[in-house]
Parts: sequence; C-alpha cells; structure tokens
Amino acid sequence: MKNINFESELTIQMNEHSSFSLAYLGDSFFELWCRQKILQSLKNSRQVHLNVVQLVRCQTQAHLARMIHPLLNNEEEIIYRQGRNSKTISPPKHAAIKDYREATGFECLVGYWYLGKQIKRFEELMKRPEIVAYLKSALPFKILVPDSA
Repeated sequence: MKNINFESELTIQMNEHSSFSLAYLGDSFFELWCRQKILQSLKNSRQVHLNVVQLVRCQTQAHLARMIHPLLNNEEEIIYRQGRNSKTISPPKHAAIKDYREATGFECLVGYWYLGKQIKRFEELMKRPEIVAYLKSALPFKILVPDSA
C-alpha cells in the first residue's frame, strides 16, 4: 500500500486528474452544497436527509446536466464529455445507464470547478431561475429554499 502523507499540501495539477477523481470530488462537493442549502430551511434531521438524497440522486444530477449543457463553454464541454463517456465500472441499480453517465459528467464538471477554484461559475449556474425552480420541484418536502439556491 502506498504511503499517504497527510501533512503535505495538495499538489496534483488540474490536468493530472482523471474523470474518476473529478467525479468523486464533484459528487462530494455537490452533496455538501446541497446539505448547506437544505439546512438553511430545515432542522429536522429526517427531512434534511430525505431532501438531500433527492437532490444528489443520479436522475436529478442528470437532469441538471441536461439543463446546463447548452451553457457550457468549450473547456467545460470537454470535461463534461470525458465524464459522461468514461467507463462505467458497475451498472447502476436504480437508474438508467444514460442518466448515470450524464450524472457522472455533471459530477466531473463540479469537481473541475471545485479544483479550479471556479465555485462562482458553479453558483452562477445553480442560481439560474430555471435551475432553482427545478431544484425546488425535486424536493419531497416542499420548503422555502432561498432564491439564491
């Protein structure tokens, strides 16, 4: 097993990240973002959990990917396609493979924005009225999510 040096700084360059690592980090960041947004309106742990699960599920992420796809620049389009087209290790149990791949592309984009310190770009897209409306409609508990979702 390779030694992990927890004391060192993060030094992996952006172009050295695989689709897997971008999607893995993007998934984590997106879930944290969803948790923060839901916690702004709910305090009941069960309701928080159920709302977050609904937002981070494959089908929701795939829908978000389809919504933002026309707004991507050339570099973002390349990152999205690399994630979407990456090899699926195991087929999803509760989702169509098309949704799973689109969600992976979305996660790669989020990881790309996170690692590239471009969170403002992510926030800009998530604040679009049509995205906010979709996110609100996806919630099982109809809560008042701040419009800056």
